[in-house]
Amino acid sequence: MNRLHLGVGVLLLGSLYGCSCAPQPPASEAGDGHPASAQQAGADVPGTGPEDAATQAQQRAQAEAMSQAVSQLHGYLGAIGAKDWNKADAYWSGGKPPPRPDDYPVRALQDMQALRIRNERPEPLDNDRPSNAIEVPVQLRITLNSGASRELIGWYRLRRKIDGGGWEITSASLHPRID
Repeated sequence: MNRLHLGVGVLLLGSLYGCSCAPQPPASEAGDGHPASAQQAGADVPGTGPEDAATQAQQRAQAEAMSQAVSQLHGYLGAIGAKDWNKADAYWSGGKPPPRPDDYPVRALQDMQALRIRNERPEPLDNDRPSNAIEVPVQLRITLNSGASRELIGWYRLRRKIDGGGWEITSASLHPRID
């Protein structure tokens, strides 16, 4: 029985968009020696105005949207690896892939034993925040039943579903990696 091994490369949100969780310096290194909680109420503190709060909320929403889209893509590729064609097809816009799927090089492999997925940072294809259309660069390493391996590189494009219930694949481009 073939077993599917997914090397899930979902990046943590901190690595996608930077992490603002750097340790704070001890009070003795902070400059004025007063802890932040001792500042006067209403004092101007950089980065805490209404515009900054809105920007931070927008960044969080964008990071969450990117994470959800990448998770959808990994779910799709997992269904491909398991050869669950009905489930895989449902990830495409309209519930079915094009007549000859854009990612035919991976869907056509009948003797796939394992699939390792590595994705790069998703790129927004619009100016909306959070984005409604993105492109996810991918590298797929496929191990065949014979033990041979293949590597495919390319991208998947996804857009938000109209009903807001997740993401759907609109197109893809995959080709063999030639060294």
